[in-house]
Amino acid sequence: MISKMIRIAGMILLASFAFRPAAAATCSNASLTGTYGFLHSGTAGDGTPIIGLSQLTFDPSTGTYSGDDTQSHDGVLSTEPLTATYVVAPDCTVTATVTVGENSQNIALVVTPKGFFSLIQRTSVTTEGFALKQGAAACTNAGAEGTFGFEATGVFVAGAPATGPVAFIGELKFALNSSGKGEISGHISSSENGTILTFAEEAVTGSFTIAADCTGTATIRPKGAPALHFSLVVVDGGKEMLAIETDENTVVGGTLLKGSPATSTGASDRPATIPEDEEPRAVSAPNQPLRTDSPKTSRPQAAL
Repeated sequence: MISKMIRIAGMILLASFAFRPAAAATCSNASLTGTYGFLHSGTAGDGTPIIGLSQLTFDPSTGTYSGDDTQSHDGVLSTEPLTATYVVAPDCTVTATVTVGENSQNIALVVTPKGFFSLIQRTSVTTEGFALKQGAAACTNAGAEGTFGFEATGVFVAGAPATGPVAFIGELKFALNSSGKGEISGHISSSENGTILTFAEEAVTGSFTIAADCTGTATIRPKGAPALHFSLVVVDGGKEMLAIETDENTVVGGTLLKGSPATSTGASDRPATIPEDEEPRAVSAPNQPLRTDSPKTSRPQAAL
């Protein structure tokens, strides 16, 4: 009887260890280290839409990070360097002060398993974003080969094909041609201020480049429509890319998520490519408004 009671007591003790809650995660400055892609969007202090894409490098030994931020503020593009200081609390919340040009502001961050979330802490500004760590990505054209799911949202402002909210989804194949240049083929579907275009209507071709620093560019040309141009940052070991449209009068950003690897055959499924120095042409497609460019005056740098 005593032996049986001892065995039961032992089982209860082991069970108590098995079901004991895990200790809460403890963070420090070292929780944010290395290089991240950062996509953020919202409303600037003047009430206009804003979106930005950055590549940021964190140094936990000094509690600082820096990088370049490309923004579209109400359709006006700019790129500026930024510097920041940060402190990570044990509960994984972060306080940071960021300086872009002559403007400094406070930002709140929360550390996540793959990066962080962010929120601007500035009166009259409402912007938030997320970051993913670069990881061990093969940042070359060949390293980007594969099939990507694509999504992007935002707004077109005056001078764009349509004025109002826009959204895109698609499947894009990144492959190399016989000369080693990156080519894009696939299909997208879009809603431009409520005007719908289906996958069948929007077969696309295009081109891409990926630099050794894990930044890149992509040109996507829907059939019979003007080209869309994007800046890219490779993240999550090459499994994902963050994107911002760099055409004037657009405030659009999104992500590309890698699926099955592409098999390089020396050429893409669709032979047409976009020369790197080609400008988008103002041509119209069925059911799609004409894309035209209109000059805008430069706006002050807005909040990150």
